[in-house]
Amino acid sequence: MNRKHRAMVVEDDPELLPALARCLGREGCEVVEAHDGREALDKLEAGLQVDFILTDLEMPRAGGREVLAAGMARRIPVIILTGQASVEVAVQLMREGAANFLTKPFTPESIRSVLHDTVGRAVAPAGKSRLVGQVEPFRRVLDVLDSVADTDATVLLTGESGSGKEVIAQTIHHSSKRASAAFVAVNCGAIPEPLLESELFGHAKGAFTGASHARAGRFQLAEGGTILLDEIGDMALGFQVRLLRVLQEHQFEILGEGVSRPTDVRVIAATHRDLSSLVAEGKFRQDLYYRLNVIEIALPPLRERRGDIPLLVAHFLEAANLRHARSVAGVSADVLEVFNRYGWPGNIRELANVLERMVVLRRSGMIEVSDLPPELTGERSGPKAPAELPQKGLDLRSAMASYEGSLIAQALTRTGGNRNAAAQLLGLNRTTLVEKLRRLREAV
Repeated sequence: MNRKHRAMVVEDDPELLPALARCLGREGCEVVEAHDGREALDKLEAGLQVDFILTDLEMPRAGGREVLAAGMARRIPVIILTGQASVEVAVQLMREGAANFLTKPFTPESIRSVLHDTVGRAVAPAGKSRLVGQVEPFRRVLDVLDSVADTDATVLLTGESGSGKEVIAQTIHHSSKRASAAFVAVNCGAIPEPLLESELFGHAKGAFTGASHARAGRFQLAEGGTILLDEIGDMALGFQVRLLRVLQEHQFEILGEGVSRPTDVRVIAATHRDLSSLVAEGKFRQDLYYRLNVIEIALPPLRERRGDIPLLVAHFLEAANLRHARSVAGVSADVLEVFNRYGWPGNIRELANVLERMVVLRRSGMIEVSDLPPELTGERSGPKAPAELPQKGLDLRSAMASYEGSLIAQALTRTGGNRNAAAQLLGLNRTTLVEKLRRLREAV
């Protein structure tokens, strides 16, 4: 489809409506605005022809359910816009006929992905154009991506937290023959083991206490498309056996049904952890590791691709300006120098969050060093008073060891257990940090 698609956006928030319209316009859509559900219904009843509808769920006069019913009656795909707290409701509406859902706060990337999944490649061109970077470590990632995107090979994405694994997974999906089907992401580490089976494979009515109705699992929602199993390294050993069977036999069982169902889903797994080390420690199944690690794509941390920082800054500033209706022109040369010196333990995600914060607060003009948070500039204030020596004295070595242990624990917590990033925060090399951890364990 080469023509421009026509969309109706239904949103009662006077600031969010134009922002959504701008995002869709940038994706090549002609946009018709409706300020609430009643206005949307009136436009449809008056004969308005649109290719799809993006509607908020909770609105006065008439809500998203009414808009969905009107769209379904006219065979118009409807995308539900919802807050995080109402995701379950949105998924239920998808089972009732909604084409897709989009969660707030949205990003241009999430809108592009949902549009692509809902109404096809012509509406939302995706692929490598979404990826920002040109330094050699990242170019190697793009080369592998080119080789695997049009296959059904299972891909394992590795790299530190915040290095862009989900964006790479989405790009693989949108560059594949499965692009017209759904892309579904699941954070395996955020779902307790007792709930993970139901979340991935669904459950029948009455399958367990509280299962008052049947529920489709993520594999069903991703049928014909791609599922991203994020933080696969945090999956419990007991569940790894069930996942392995799905990967080997391309079948799964809905909880409470006892019947195997075929599945046609491409699996992409992602983790910030070292799976080979987990295998050696007996915390991850070796057979599952080999099944997932058909093609590994290792994403470099931001500190290894500093040459991409100016490109990433421009990209994130543009997105944040669009999202928050701001007009920040850029960052100063001094800010770029600060960015190049900083270790970025949170990687690309941290850079994006810093820039979004600056865009919201700065509103317009150039971002200067004085606008940056103190952790980037190294101006964080130290203790207000020197440490006091107790009257009875102390064991200095024990006190220093305790202080050092506390700082190491904080660094590991802040980096999600990533030792490379924690060492960077502490100004150590990784082997020194590992040795200090060993000594701390022996001292316990």
